[in-house]
Amino acid sequence: MLVFPQFVTGAPALYPVKKTSAQRTAVNVMADGSVWVFGDPDGAAKAWELHATGMTAAEWSAIEALYQATSGMWQTFTFLDPTGNLLAQSENLGAGVWTNGPLMQLTAGVADPLGTTRATRITNAGAAAASVAQVLNVPGNFEYCFSAWARTAGTSNVTLTASTTGANLAKTFPLSGAWSRIVLAGNLGQSTSQVTFGAQLDAGATVDLFGVQVEAQRAPSDYKATSSRGGVYARARFGSDDFTVTARGIDVYDAVIPIVDTEG
Repeated sequence: MLVFPQFVTGAPALYPVKKTSAQRTAVNVMADGSVWVFGDPDGAAKAWELHATGMTAAEWSAIEALYQATSGMWQTFTFLDPTGNLLAQSENLGAGVWTNGPLMQLTAGVADPLGTTRATRITNAGAAAASVAQVLNVPGNFEYCFSAWARTAGTSNVTLTASTTGANLAKTFPLSGAWSRIVLAGNLGQSTSQVTFGAQLDAGATVDLFGVQVEAQRAPSDYKATSSRGGVYARARFGSDDFTVTARGIDVYDAVIPIVDTEG
């Protein structure tokens, strides 16, 4: 799996990061002078410009190795958006991207901590613990932070989990009637290409959940809602066949690294 490397601090990028999103519109001018305008979703494009200042030699070597492996702009690699939420459908836990226990009951439209009604009430009607989970095609040896807002009307707990072949992280959080942001962070340390993130409820438990988010870093940032896609870009490319790296010392390197998404 070719993937843009994580920095040694566990950060997905060195800041500042410039992200741009372009939309394409098709305009047809008819013979009678009328104009028809259509959105072209297949023409959308995203790009990032990483201002990587103060990289170590190891960090730059990892990026250079990826550049060599992809022959510059020629081949694609997986890029984890440092400004986004890696999960898709973060507010539609019944969507197809989620793998839920067979007796998990979901109720949307519940009041959330931001003053809107975008939370989901989850009830585990089964006789055993079960999860609401999503599988991401991401490396198993990156630092990740899985966060959510949670509460319960009773005495239920919720356990956040991250798992891949050969390793598992889990943390159980006691809940109250007040919203609290819960966080699971860590590195599974496995050279795999899939990680499953889930919120596990005990049998009979009822929990309100909002703002589920996964980031490739050690601590949570502000919540970003997602729809049909999350921040995992499986067909990213370097945005140029040449860019400049400056060695400011034995172990200090600077570069501006352009990356583009080719999926739209």
